[in-house]
Amino acid sequence: MNSQQDISQLYNALFELESKFKKEENYPIHKRLDFKNQFDDIYELILSRVSVKDKNILDAGCGVGFGSMVLLKNGAKEVSGISVSDKEIERATQSIKKLGLQNISFKKSTFDETENSKYDIIVCVESLKHTLNFDTSIKTLLDGLKPSGKLIVVDDFFDDNHNKTSKAFASNWHLNFLISQKDIEINTSEFSTKIEDLTSYVRQKSKFKTAVNITLFSLFKKQSSFKKLFLGGLLLDQLYLNKQMKYQLVIISKKP
Repeated sequence: MNSQQDISQLYNALFELESKFKKEENYPIHKRLDFKNQFDDIYELILSRVSVKDKNILDAGCGVGFGSMVLLKNGAKEVSGISVSDKEIERATQSIKKLGLQNISFKKSTFDETENSKYDIIVCVESLKHTLNFDTSIKTLLDGLKPSGKLIVVDDFFDDNHNKTSKAFASNWHLNFLISQKDIEINTSEFSTKIEDLTSYVRQKSKFKTAVNITLFSLFKKQSSFKKLFLGGLLLDQLYLNKQMKYQLVIISKKP
């Protein structure tokens, strides 16, 4: 089983990797999608599905604050961003101070520390799969919603039998599980779920090139966080190419 330290180190490594190639202080730390000129980023797509005006929002897995700032600029009343990476939180906090933004804050925290009945909207973009215990975290996040609140999850969903590729992907990205649609679809007297398949927006890689790169990375004897990040990303590409993975938008609404 992976520990919280494993996940924190992975995100710190991701920050170090991304920051080497990014000039701006806040930037997206998630998939580069092809929206065919409809949207510039996944947060814009979310804004087209849900109104954030005058809402109190938790951006759970905020990275360096890119999405949190998008939500604030589009009318959110208050945005709180959390990450398990101290380096991401440090950068996000520096950015809002430099920009002089109000009603937005960042802190190092986990899903399981979410306060009860506090948020109108909770957003988890490619972050929920990194929790240590899915059942505990999803319950805590749902408990964090006010009546009529919404939990918005965008992530990779695996709905197939586990194989060598899926196990290797989970290992390299320190995942204790892979989320499936049946895990996230909650329809009860208290909650209702809507799921939208966004897989068509995922940029498809060459099967041959992906397979060659996986082989080459696997041959490297030196173990490091960067190797795990790159190899895990390539394995995820392969799962999409094999149609074993879907990229989905899930909106779980709490009833009044």
